[in-house]
Amino acid sequence: MPDRSPFQAVQSAKLSQQISRQLLETIVAGHYRPGDLLPPERDLATIFGVSRVAVREALNSLAAKGIVSVRQGRGTTVNPPDQWNTLDPEVLMVQHSDNILENVMEMRRIIEPEIAALAALHITPEQLEELRARSDLPDTDTRDQHIERDTLFHIAIARATQNPVLVVVLTSISELLRECRRRTFVVPGELTRARLWHQKIFEAIERHDPYAAREAMILHLGQVKEGLARYEELYGDQQS
Repeated sequence: MPDRSPFQAVQSAKLSQQISRQLLETIVAGHYRPGDLLPPERDLATIFGVSRVAVREALNSLAAKGIVSVRQGRGTTVNPPDQWNTLDPEVLMVQHSDNILENVMEMRRIIEPEIAALAALHITPEQLEELRARSDLPDTDTRDQHIERDTLFHIAIARATQNPVLVVVLTSISELLRECRRRTFVVPGELTRARLWHQKIFEAIERHDPYAAREAMILHLGQVKEGLARYEELYGDQQS
């Protein structure tokens, strides 16, 4: 075990996710190399200030991504990068740092305006009511609730296209999209702007106007891009 621990104690709800993220970051940074053993569960539990159950869940999550191999009685070994699931959103985030969010926004600008246009053409009455319920971002919600509402709003638009492949594409990067929203929603004024564009997108889809839906989505994504840039200006140096 290294002399100086690279880890920090974790305190909030999703403990195993925080632990797996910290472990992944240290592995990608080279603190643990392919073939190295991670500290035993009991030591990691002490380092993070959690139960061994939370540590075990974190290690199993990393094993599912191909990052480590967990062998009973032999410990947890770091796998070589060619065994990692490099399509996993968390692995992408850690490996490529903030560049991945620029890539995500580029992808969104390519496909989401067309998703909105298709939704305007094909949405069913039942889906329209679901979208109506998803379109608001109430001030009474917490930031995590805003993130979830925003994510579900965009996925509901994808479902309204009646194209399951588009739904799969969007849901497969949902964690990356949540990371974008975690950042933009702490920027003053961005929640209000997002609420406005959600309403404009919904109204265009409700009118079954693909041109207006496409344009509203383009402008909304421009707002998101500006929000991410503003986040970097305000908080970039504070990111851990």
